[in-house]
Amino acid sequence: MFKQYFRLLCRHPRFLAFGFLATFFSSFGQTFLLGLFTDAFRSAHSLTHGEYGAVYAAATFVGGLLLMRVGKQLDKVSLAKFTSFTFCGIALSALLITWSAHLAALVLGLAGLRLFGQGFMGHIAMTSMGRYFTNQRGKAVAFAGMGFPLGELLLPVVSVALVASFNWQHTWWLFALFLVMALPLMLWLQLAKPELDEEPASASETSALEVVVRQRDLLRQAKFWTVLPALLGLPFVVTALLLNQMWLAEQHAWSVAATASAIMIFSLSRVTVSVFAGDWIDRLGSRQFIGLNIVPVSLGTLILAGDFGVWAWWLFLGLAGVSAGINSALSGTLWAELYGTKYLATVRALVHAMMVFSTALAPFIMGMLIDSGWSASAILLVFCLILVAAWLNARRLPK
Repeated sequence: MFKQYFRLLCRHPRFLAFGFLATFFSSFGQTFLLGLFTDAFRSAHSLTHGEYGAVYAAATFVGGLLLMRVGKQLDKVSLAKFTSFTFCGIALSALLITWSAHLAALVLGLAGLRLFGQGFMGHIAMTSMGRYFTNQRGKAVAFAGMGFPLGELLLPVVSVALVASFNWQHTWWLFALFLVMALPLMLWLQLAKPELDEEPASASETSALEVVVRQRDLLRQAKFWTVLPALLGLPFVVTALLLNQMWLAEQHAWSVAATASAIMIFSLSRVTVSVFAGDWIDRLGSRQFIGLNIVPVSLGTLILAGDFGVWAWWLFLGLAGVSAGINSALSGTLWAELYGTKYLATVRALVHAMMVFSTALAPFIMGMLIDSGWSASAILLVFCLILVAAWLNARRLPK
């Protein structure tokens, strides 16, 4: 297995590096990083947990709407143009978020970071890996997905150090400068994309492709709704809990350092499992893993609801990392397997937008429950029930 990864890397080092760095740069719009600045954002605009949850949800929802409409353009425009648009957008958003004169700046800044970071960066990486690789698609997606855990490992430490040395506004100015400087490198790397290898489609696949040219038609397919909740369950729960991790620490008297550093176990388990999952998917197909991907995070959520101490938070994030590793490999392979590659950006833009919507809803719901006096255990049990329902639904997909 590792020899196959090595051969793939030797054949396409630049383009795989492009996918890897795109997922790394998505970190600037991900909740694990933005969650570190929750108190700073709330303080700058005098917001409660519930109010900030609503702001975060609104910003994420706007980003999701735009992702659904604009993301499908990657089927029509060049990868270089879409990449340039994305990097310029996320850099401007990073600057806008530092302007505390009006709440609208926070909403627009967060919306931009969620759209261009969480949305378009991952969309670029997974769509390009899924489109330009056929026989080794699972491995290419798994390799590109390693940029996610690298960001989770490095950027929280870097952010804390920068805030301690300067302040949170200056930290985001430096992030914006870093993103602008990275754009020329990304444009050079994407020039090495493999020659597009169109896969022959069966009669059923051809029929499916004719249907999913329009996203509205895809939404009418039972197959789509059988698969989707199992892929959205993990980001829904993890987004809500990471954004409110300091509240959880306060409720359970966990140390801030022990709580914040637990993201490392999430990253390590995620990258380890994604390597194996990429190989398994190449050999067995993506369908075999739908439903299985949600079992570890469901178990972790149930354990965390038991209030066993900070070790339960570490265990939860470790199990969530296992689910994330499988999800990462699935995200770039499943939709190509189900619908082909011709309209892959159109399909993935809709899927990614639905994921963004779920991550918008999660912090809003949790913030309102916190303001309403719900205990952490009660909230976690509700999340566990949601995950189990998604697992049961996924079992209806024919293997």
